[in-house]
Amino acid sequence: MSKSVGKTSTVEAEASTKREQILTAASRVFLTQGYRGTSMEMVAKESGAGRQTVYNQFASKKALFDDTLALLWEKMSVDRIVSRTGSDRSPEEALLEIGNAIADFWVPENTVAFLRMVIAESIHFPELADSFFTFGQGAARRAVTEYLSMLRETRALEVLDPELAAAQFIGLVNEPLLSSRVVDGGKAPSTVRRRRVVHEAVRTFLARYGTDKHSASPRHGSEPRR
Repeated sequence: MSKSVGKTSTVEAEASTKREQILTAASRVFLTQGYRGTSMEMVAKESGAGRQTVYNQFASKKALFDDTLALLWEKMSVDRIVSRTGSDRSPEEALLEIGNAIADFWVPENTVAFLRMVIAESIHFPELADSFFTFGQGAARRAVTEYLSMLRETRALEVLDPELAAAQFIGLVNEPLLSSRVVDGGKAPSTVRRRRVVHEAVRTFLARYGTDKHSASPRHGSEPRR
């Protein structure tokens, strides 16, 4: 490797690290100050970067918000699960893994707090809701829709509308675990509770869309303890 190539790689790595530091700092500022109250100067101070450095990386506060949101949603692994799931894998097993990934994503309080902030500020900044779906929730829903479309093509499930079915499945997981936390800021449910909810979500979903309506309970693994 030439010295010039090595130097370029080092510079790129440093820039990537600095960018992530800025995004991490931006997340803290957005959560404490809200979108309206956040400024690029605040983020620069919180990250330890110069004001011009922040502007060199992000053209506007909205661009900074979008990338902060995208970084947060990188922890959602549903699209990666779907990409490595073939038609030979049972729907029960795959849906359990997908459901657990959705449930576990919302465990950290800052993740729920970010959602709460978007809901509150979207009244004045409706573009935040669009960003939340485009850079966050939408990717997970599209991945589940893609998976259900594959199951429809292989006739593993009787799904007429994969997009609607994806929204229903995600709702079966999120409603018991997330909705109350958004409203009252309660603690994250235990692992046992999350696994129980996902197990029942898969069971309910397969009762509606499974080709074998007499076997709606996931066959892989025992039922979670109460």
